[in-house]
Amino acid sequence: MAREAPLLGELGGFPMVEPEIVEIDSTDWVQAARFDPLDHTELKKWLSMELPFKASSQQALALNNIKRDLSGGRARPDRWLNWMRPMLRGLREEGALLEGILLASALSDEARGVLEGLEGGVLGELSGSHSMLIRIRSGDLTDWEVCTKRYGDDGLSRSLRIAAWRRVGDSGAELSAGDLLEGTGALAEAGETMPDALVWSLASSLVSEGKPAEALQHIEGLGIEGPSQVSAALNILAAVDSDPLEDSITNAMASMDEEEAYLVLKHEDVSIPIRLQAARRLTDLDSIRHADEMLNMFTIAADIDGLVGAFMKDNALARAYPHRVLLIWHLITGEAAIGSKRGLSSLRKTALTFIGDSVVDRTLSEASIALVSLLDGVPQDIESIHRKLDSDGLKALNEVRRALAPDGDGVVGTRRIEILRHSIKRADLSHLERKLFGALIDSLLLNRAAMDLQSGVAERERRATESLGRLCGREGASMRIIERSTNLVIEHNVSVGPLEKWYRGHDKFGADFHIIRAAILQGNNERLNAARAYKEAAMKLRLDFERSSLILRKSLIEFAHAAGWKEAVSLIDAYPALSGSFTNRFKLYIRTCRDHEEGKSAEASSRLIEFAAQEEVRMRNGAGNGVETGRREALEALQRYPDEHGLPMDPFQGRVRAALQVLRRSDTSRQSDLERKFLMMQMRGEMDPLEIMLIAKEVAEGEPLRGLIMLEKAIESESLDAKHRNTLKSSQKALFGSHREAIPVKDRRTLRSLFLKPLILVDTNILIEALKDDLLREISVDSLGSLDWTVERAFHWMLRRRKEEGRVLLHIPTAAKGEFLHRAKSSDSVLRLFDDMYIDKGMWSRKVTTEFLEKRVQAICAVFGGWESSNSKGDDTDVGLDAFLVRHRDVFQLIDEQKRRGGKAPQRTLINGEDIYPEKGDRDIMCEAALLSSTSINNVGSILVATRDSDFRLVSRALEEEYGFGVVGDAQQLNSRVL
Repeated sequence: MAREAPLLGELGGFPMVEPEIVEIDSTDWVQAARFDPLDHTELKKWLSMELPFKASSQQALALNNIKRDLSGGRARPDRWLNWMRPMLRGLREEGALLEGILLASALSDEARGVLEGLEGGVLGELSGSHSMLIRIRSGDLTDWEVCTKRYGDDGLSRSLRIAAWRRVGDSGAELSAGDLLEGTGALAEAGETMPDALVWSLASSLVSEGKPAEALQHIEGLGIEGPSQVSAALNILAAVDSDPLEDSITNAMASMDEEEAYLVLKHEDVSIPIRLQAARRLTDLDSIRHADEMLNMFTIAADIDGLVGAFMKDNALARAYPHRVLLIWHLITGEAAIGSKRGLSSLRKTALTFIGDSVVDRTLSEASIALVSLLDGVPQDIESIHRKLDSDGLKALNEVRRALAPDGDGVVGTRRIEILRHSIKRADLSHLERKLFGALIDSLLLNRAAMDLQSGVAERERRATESLGRLCGREGASMRIIERSTNLVIEHNVSVGPLEKWYRGHDKFGADFHIIRAAILQGNNERLNAARAYKEAAMKLRLDFERSSLILRKSLIEFAHAAGWKEAVSLIDAYPALSGSFTNRFKLYIRTCRDHEEGKSAEASSRLIEFAAQEEVRMRNGAGNGVETGRREALEALQRYPDEHGLPMDPFQGRVRAALQVLRRSDTSRQSDLERKFLMMQMRGEMDPLEIMLIAKEVAEGEPLRGLIMLEKAIESESLDAKHRNTLKSSQKALFGSHREAIPVKDRRTLRSLFLKPLILVDTNILIEALKDDLLREISVDSLGSLDWTVERAFHWMLRRRKEEGRVLLHIPTAAKGEFLHRAKSSDSVLRLFDDMYIDKGMWSRKVTTEFLEKRVQAICAVFGGWESSNSKGDDTDVGLDAFLVRHRDVFQLIDEQKRRGGKAPQRTLINGEDIYPEKGDRDIMCEAALLSSTSINNVGSILVATRDSDFRLVSRALEEEYGFGVVGDAQQLNSRVL
């Protein structure tokens, strides 16, 4: 047989091994085998125990080799298999258990067969457990549930549990929260965790059982994937505040799909910022199905950027949600509005058109709608605003509103604003309501600043400037703050550093940046740099002819104050069309000063004399005065020019005096002797009041105006004390009374000591604004009218105030009154005037009846009238108006082009085949003002036209030069003429 089977023959040479069976109690040894075979520490301890059988020397040697290997620090199980052959292979009973465990420790595939060969009794149960551990680790999950229920404290049971729970993801078992908690605990024993998906399942189950805090402990720090995890996270966050969980949701948002993001969006119990992120994510995904919910979320969160994006993408939304457009208008930041103002204005116009017919916006609270209406027009439901405030806040709001009302005192203490602010802080408000209340506070502060600037009180002006600085310097300053502050700077020339900083950071290439910068430079007395900044702004506004001309005028005035004559002349020469809005006298003033600066004294004198010669014929009064007298009057009028217009006296007056000296040397009349005597007294500072009165009286016999001007100069002299000045004032008043009829109104502008009143002709546009404001007060539930204190509103209220103070006389020209009555003929026609404001049409219909409207129209006429002329209608042929208009053709052509760009064809007058000139009503007002200026009117020192019409404003200086009447277009200009 050995020859036929060499291997068997070879094996036959080995001795037969049969363990000697010794009757030993194996209980402890078997129980000690309940450990994980891969736990070499426990294996070493077990091998150190006495075997329950008599081992042969070869077996003992093999075991000793294994034990030494285990003690060496780094076991080498792969060698154990060689050491075990053959002495520790093919054993039975306890020997088989030893063999199976050693094979399992060495990761031998044969271990399972050896262990499963032991059946019955304690050995069978124990070997079966070891076999089960091998199977589950190899992926056989047949006994998965059995393994999870092995609750013993021994190492084998623990490893069975852990191994099973490590495979829980593949088990397919339906697990309760209790099961998952068990698994979590089992894995925790090994320092391991449950798979994230199952932890989220556990968390979801715990939330369902009302244990969100416990659920949070399990999922903190985990990523979030899939709808189920998103839902669980939201439910936990809704019940327990957790910044880490919020961060996890935020981090997961970027990868969420539409379904997951929508789960976040619709979960009303989580914070607004989290839901807002979901709405933005859906926007990024171009979700259409959830457009309404996204829009609602943007609204609730006051996410103006999100709303703007949605409304710009679909303009039709402005019809469905008009209140939200107005909300955008008042909350959008100045930075966000850059480049989109035109689109926003279009949306606003659409919203105002459809707001009356729109359904109630359920997303907005009553208080939110009321606040929007208050910010944009007039409050319709002021009670819903009042209910949000406590008694202190309500009282403060009413006090501030009344103080800032047109007929209020305009004095608002900081304490009242702070009381209101604290009341809002304490109030139970939604996120959006709090934002709108913040906008309300800002609007009140802006109104206070506007009224302070109009007060003429230095301390209030300083406070206003500081307040504007704080508003504009705040992070995220709104478009309305930036826009209204800019308008106030333009109107009042105040220096607001934070506003300049805002423009420098966000919009430094626009014209407004240079205007704001120019105002600061002007305030710092850097007049030349201010002029250049205004020039830069004007150049950027070339397409807006009206604004460009007004800013260019500021530039030239600053050049004059800075003695930048050369640059001023270059500016006028470079833009002849724009220069048409400046008078010939101003251009003469600039060019004469330029000539003097360049050392061209002869050219300067020639320029003045040439101008005087041209004026001589026009200035003749028909009294037989000679050529020298006419030229002297022209030069004297030029000498008064800088003083009349607040321009630097030198070097212009010096050059005019030089020209006058030439004429006076050739004039030996008594008049000239008296004037020379007066001049010598002035130069020496020896002003004798009695002698001055005698000289002025004698001069006035021949030339009343010249005598009165002498007294005016003496009164203004610093060499006289108050008593002597008062004496001269009395003399001047008496002298004026004697010669009043000989002095037309247009020549009285420099007679400031007489305290004559301006007679102001009020144009239709001012009457319309006043009527609108009165009607707003009538239809507002608190009778305080519009919240906004605009330039237009401030102007007509300043006119009212100055009339009440007795400082001015007001008159409505026939043409203006006729147009006003026509435009205010019906409730519907007046309602159309409010195309830029939110009006409750229902409230309008109930209050603005035909009878009521007639009363308000008549009241406006009474307020802005009072003074009547015997000849209140002028004829343009009487004053040569057509010739004047044609001389300024280039200006009117640009005005006409700009008006036509506005979308409506303006009413114009045809002259020389061109219909570019002012309409008949405006021409009639010009003629009436010219005729009044050329006549003598008791107690009137000047004629002014109050209007915001560019047909007047852009040729205002030319009208004043030609006809003697001025134009005022805002409260600041009015005050400069009155105060």
